[in-house]
Amino acid sequence: MHKLTRQSPVKVWQKSRLWLAVILALLATVVATSAALAHATLLRSDPTDNAVLAEPPETVRLWFSESISPEFSSAQLLDINGQPVELPGIQVVPTESLMVLTLPELSPGLYSVRWKVLSETDGHFTQGLLVFGVGEGVNMEAATVAEPEVSLPLPEIGLRWFNFGLLMSLVGAMAVLTVVLVPAAEDRPAEVGLLILEARRRVATWALWCSGLALLVGLGLLSWQIVTLTETLPEGVPFYSVGWQVLSKTRWGMLWLIRQGLLLVLTGMLFAPVQSRLPGKLVWSGTRLLVLGMITVQALTGHAAALTPNTALAVAADALHLLAAGMWVGGLLSLIIGLLPPIRRQRTHFGDLVRAGWRPFSRLAALSVGVVVATGLYSTGRQVASVDALITTLYGRALLGKVILMLGVGALGLLNSMLLHPHLAAPLARLLRRPAGWTLLSLKRLPLLVLAEAGLGLLVVLIVGLITATQQANGPEFTPTEGIPTALTQSVDDVLVTFSAKPNRPGQNVFTVRAVSTRRPPPAEVMRVILRFTYLGQDMGRTSADAEEIEPGLYQLGGNYFSLAGPWQVEVVVRRRGLEDSVARFHWTVAPPGEGRPVVLSNRPWESPLTVAAAGMILALLLVTAGVWLARNGFVHSPKRNLCDDTVETNTHPWAAPEPDAHRL
Repeated sequence: MHKLTRQSPVKVWQKSRLWLAVILALLATVVATSAALAHATLLRSDPTDNAVLAEPPETVRLWFSESISPEFSSAQLLDINGQPVELPGIQVVPTESLMVLTLPELSPGLYSVRWKVLSETDGHFTQGLLVFGVGEGVNMEAATVAEPEVSLPLPEIGLRWFNFGLLMSLVGAMAVLTVVLVPAAEDRPAEVGLLILEARRRVATWALWCSGLALLVGLGLLSWQIVTLTETLPEGVPFYSVGWQVLSKTRWGMLWLIRQGLLLVLTGMLFAPVQSRLPGKLVWSGTRLLVLGMITVQALTGHAAALTPNTALAVAADALHLLAAGMWVGGLLSLIIGLLPPIRRQRTHFGDLVRAGWRPFSRLAALSVGVVVATGLYSTGRQVASVDALITTLYGRALLGKVILMLGVGALGLLNSMLLHPHLAAPLARLLRRPAGWTLLSLKRLPLLVLAEAGLGLLVVLIVGLITATQQANGPEFTPTEGIPTALTQSVDDVLVTFSAKPNRPGQNVFTVRAVSTRRPPPAEVMRVILRFTYLGQDMGRTSADAEEIEPGLYQLGGNYFSLAGPWQVEVVVRRRGLEDSVARFHWTVAPPGEGRPVVLSNRPWESPLTVAAAGMILALLLVTAGVWLARNGFVHSPKRNLCDDTVETNTHPWAAPEPDAHRL
C-alpha cells in the first residue's frame, strides 16, 4: 500500500519554481530581441534603395510581399533636411501589391520616401524608408531621416495568446464531448455514468465560457487594430470612422466580421441548452461545423494566406495544424476541467473515470501529435528559408522555442501514455530489467503530470502569439549566394543553348544567349531568340523580350527583368523558319544585393526535404489509423492484447484511500 498525502499548493509551487524559471528564461531569450515585426515587407523598388540617378525620376514604385490596403497605405517624400515635399498623387494597386508615387520635378539632391502600409492578408501594419539621390556627386551619407523603429507589440501578442488559447479550448471541448466522454457504455456502472454526465456538463459549460470570452478578445483585437492605424492617420480622424473603414474596406475586417458572427451563433447554440440540459446530437453537429469555420478563418488571416505558390495547400495545412493542436492541448484542458473534480470527490471510481476519459483521449492525442508534427514540418519549410534563418531571426528563434516546449509537452504526454497503457513501458522495463507491469512512475502522478502537460501547452500557445505577430524568415534576402552557376547549358532538339546573366543581381542585368545547331548544315535559319522571365517565389506574371543578335549564334538583352533575388525560370525560345520553336527552360537563382548573409550552419533551402518528410508522416499516420480501425472492427486479427486489457491500480491516485480491489481497465 502507498501512503498518500495531498500536497499543499505552497509545496507544489516550491517544487515548480526551478522549472518555471527555466521556461521563463527560454521565453525571455526568444522575445528579448527588438525588431520590426513587418508582414507586408518591401520586396523591391524603382529606384532602388541608395540609388544615385543621373536624371530625376517621374515616379517611385514600391512592390510589397502581400496585397496592401489602399485606404490605410500612405507615403511621404522628404528632402535632405527631412522636410516634406508635396506629392502630386499616390496610387495603390492591391492586385499587384504595388504603390506608385507621382513625383514633382526634383532638383539635384538627396531624397527619402517614408512609407506606411497595411497588409490585406493579415491586417498588420508596416513602415519603412527608401533613400535615393538625384544628380552626380550626391553624398548618400548626408541623410538626416532615420529608419523608423517598431518595437514588440506586447498587447497584440497577449491578445493573440488569448485568441489562440480560447480557439484551441473550443476545439478540445468539442473533441472531448463528441469522441472521448461518450454518454453511455454497457459495461459502465450507473454511478460512473452519472459522473461522466457531470463531466460532460462541465466541459459544455467551459465551451460556453470560451465562446463568450473569444467574443470579447475579438473586440480587443479590433480595438488594437484601430488604435494602431489611428496613430498613422492625420489628427482628428474619429475612432469610429477608422473602425468602419477597417471593417468595410479591408480583408482583415471582413474576416473579423465572419469570425465574430460564427462566435455569436456558437454562443447562442450553447447557452440555452447548457442551462437546462446537454445539447443533442444536432446541436453538437452544428457546433463542430462552427468551430471548423473559425479554424478556417483563423488560417486565412495568418502567414499561410500570403504564401505563393500553392496558397490553398498552405492554408489547409495551417488549419489542420490548428485543429490537431486544439484537440491535443484544448482536449487536455477540457478533461482537467471535466474529470478532475469528480475524481477528487468520488475516489473509489478513479479507475472507471480513467478508463472513460484519459485512456481514449490518449489515443486521440497521439494522432493529434502526429498531425501537428507533420503539418508543422510543412509550414516550417514554407515559412523559414533554411537552418540559418531558423537560428538568426526572431521568427526562427520563436519557432525554435516552440519546438523545444513541444518536445517537453510530448515527453509528458508519452509518460502519461505509459501510465495509462502499461504495455507501452514494456520495452523500457526489459531494458532496465524490471518486472512485467513496471512503469516509470506510479499512476497516482497522473493528474499532476496532466496539469504539467497542459501548462506547457499554454506556454506553447503564448509563443504562437509571438510567431503570428512576427515577420516570416523566407524572403529573397535569404537566398544563398555561394554555388550559383555563372552559366547553364541545355540541349533542345538539335540546338545547344547556353544562358548567362551578369551581374546576376536584382536590377539591371545583361543576358547572353548562345544558340548553335549541332547539325551541319543547320536545318533552318534562326529568326528570333525570345527570353521569358517568371519569378517562382511569388505570382508576378511572366515577362518576355527579344534578344538582339550581336554575332552569328550569339544574342544579348539588357534590362531590369530580374527584379527580385531568389528562384526564377528563364525560358529561351529559339524560333527558326519553317520549324517548331525550340524552348530551353533554365531554373536560375538570382543572388541578393550586397554581400549576402554570412553562413552560420547552413543557408541551403530546406523546403523540399521538409515537405517530403511531412508527406511521409501523413501517409504513415493514415496507414496506422486505417490499420487500427480495421483491427478494432474485426477485419484484421491481431494476436496482441487490446489496449483496454491493461490493469490500473485504483488505490494509487492522489486523492484515493487504499482500496482492496483494483479496477480492471
